[in-house]
Amino acid sequence: MFQLFAGLQEGIFEDGAHLVQVSLLALAVGIVVERLVDTGVRARGTPLLCGLAGVYLGTWVWRLADWNPGPSLAGHALLPALLGTFGTAVFLKLVGLGIAGPQR
Repeated sequence: MFQLFAGLQEGIFEDGAHLVQVSLLALAVGIVVERLVDTGVRARGTPLLCGLAGVYLGTWVWRLADWNPGPSLAGHALLPALLGTFGTAVFLKLVGLGIAGPQR
């Protein structure tokens, strides 16, 4: 019975828990920022995708600049996630305005 799971990577449950935590943080931050900015994109999953892009983009910029990440939730910094998601939502808003063209 245990030989069946012998080929599995060790720590697979920790990786799964990490993925769930990042997804929930991205969803929560994405919903908040989507309500604040109103990107105008009416597709399912926009807050989650915006949040995921923002979490990784914000963390990358924060590490690149070597800033203090501030408070964290479940091991993930909140301020970089929030500001990265805000930047992503503003980018989506500008793309939506550019696609819409001039209004008469």
